[in-house]
Amino acid sequence: MRVRLANPPVGLVAKYTKKERDFFSDYARTVLGLVSSPEVRILLEKLINLEGIRSNSLIDLRVMMFPAMLLNGRPRNVLHGSYNHDSSQISLYPLKLSREWIGKIGYELFKIPVADLSDDARGLFREIQVSCLSTLVHEILHVKFGNSGMSRYVEEAIVRKLEKKYIQEWKVELKDLLVS
Repeated sequence: MRVRLANPPVGLVAKYTKKERDFFSDYARTVLGLVSSPEVRILLEKLINLEGIRSNSLIDLRVMMFPAMLLNGRPRNVLHGSYNHDSSQISLYPLKLSREWIGKIGYELFKIPVADLSDDARGLFREIQVSCLSTLVHEILHVKFGNSGMSRYVEEAIVRKLEKKYIQEWKVELKDLLVS
């Protein structure tokens, strides 16, 4: 698996303020560091082996710089990740956060040492970490079912069930890596 930071289109970058660009850049680098860590790599290998996941080509894991567009026009349906079977590519997107919050205080979230963060900020930092890992597990599991021929709804139900199981195990295994 190749892990990299995605290069956003210039037009998309221009839609964000400097504080927002800095925030999402720091966010993406934090996520990149997490998914590249030896602890996460070991758990990924274990998951891939336990589930018998095979891919015909090297998986390209892209950490996206900016949140994805809304799905179906509903604010609750924001894409956190995707798997493109044809290009063997997984994309991880940042959480959608309020522009106002980012502009006022959020832009410092990744610049302050974790120990000095407020309880709310530490909670958000952990939510970011867990969301990223959960999405990664989810999309890796989609690789397993990529050619299964099952309906999208059946596959999604199975993937979500397995994701819950594995992310609970990962939270325990990565307790020293995750912000508490």
